[in-house]
Amino acid sequence: MAFAQLKSRVLVAVVAGPLVVLAMYVGRVWMLFLVMGIALLSQWEFYQLCRKKGGLPAAALSYIATAALILDMYVYQFSHAVEIFAVYLVLLGIFNLWRFEGAPLFNISASVLGVALMGILLSYFLGLRELPRELGFDYSRGAYWTLTVVFTFWVGDTVAYFVGSSLGRRKLASKISPKKTVEGAIAGFISMVLFVVLVGASFIPEWHIRDLLIVGTLCGTVGQMSDLVESMFKRDAGVKDTSSILPGHGGIFDRFDVLFLTSPAVYLYLKYLSAMAAP
Repeated sequence: MAFAQLKSRVLVAVVAGPLVVLAMYVGRVWMLFLVMGIALLSQWEFYQLCRKKGGLPAAALSYIATAALILDMYVYQFSHAVEIFAVYLVLLGIFNLWRFEGAPLFNISASVLGVALMGILLSYFLGLRELPRELGFDYSRGAYWTLTVVFTFWVGDTVAYFVGSSLGRRKLASKISPKKTVEGAIAGFISMVLFVVLVGASFIPEWHIRDLLIVGTLCGTVGQMSDLVESMFKRDAGVKDTSSILPGHGGIFDRFDVLFLTSPAVYLYLKYLSAMAAP
């Protein structure tokens, strides 16, 4: 990595990192702004990938649908998500009838996938921050839950990178992400499980040891698959990064890709299957 790129990467991390952590710690409207920003910018980047493939997603309509779904998670715990999504699909169909250019089948599919990824799946990260109140715990506990998940990914990604770079021999998914190795993935998985267990045992007493192990396992498996799915989109579009919004880091979608599949998995486990949810 060139010195200038490393300098930019460190500068962005030093400036943006504390702001992201602070928003998660404080929660409420600040967490809403954080998730909304990540979602809409990632959605814009995703639609840029679709355009490179010749797609014409209905961006403006889809951004509105994503914002509405995130607000619904924040205010009503997703009580109106089906209705919002249904209205979006109706308007999307009418819009493409009126526009009718390009490949409507691809355009509609790309539009819907963007809303599904950003408006539905990522909303569960916001839901995770709000979840303690639903389960009868103090609201502040959500800060520890979300921060643990995010720090787990940072630790796992770092360990996977260094182990893969120094000891990696077997490619994990050569057609999707040539630099990722089986050895790095295994090291990342182990480090994530251990991190959740150690940190959780110290700071999240409401999580049973079973919860710690399962959350760590979800982060270590679904998180890495979420990263590969995003890499698959980029590989298909023929780009290295989804954008250059974050100098040295790439795009917003690049930085937060692990959250899109992992957030709903962790949220749904904690809400319905964890020891906390047991009657």
